[in-house]
Amino acid sequence: MRSGTRSMFGRLGSLLLCSLAFCSCVARHPAGIASSSAPVSQTYTVLGPVEETDCASWVFVIPLGGKDPIYEIIDRLVREKGADALIGVTAEERLWAFPLPLFGRDCTIVKGIAVKNTK
Repeated sequence: MRSGTRSMFGRLGSLLLCSLAFCSCVARHPAGIASSSAPVSQTYTVLGPVEETDCASWVFVIPLGGKDPIYEIIDRLVREKGADALIGVTAEERLWAFPLPLFGRDCTIVKGIAVKNTK
């Protein structure tokens, strides 16, 4: 093989390795679905949609803080809206990272509709 051909393959191989090192990966996973976060009466008042995202990051596989569990995020959303429960609750996990674990982020997204029981 000629040295020029080996040099070209070496450059292509280096380019491929560099592109892998600087690409990111994103993964989405459903974490849960529930009709309501607490018992709801037959009649209730809709207060509106709610959503919260809580994330944790890491650098070189060393965590930089943490994130709250899903039940704490739901409790916080209920309190903030002055609601009794959330209906149509969905939770999703999103993970973003470089292929080489240099930096990454793990997020939990909770969505639902805040409701207040009426008598």
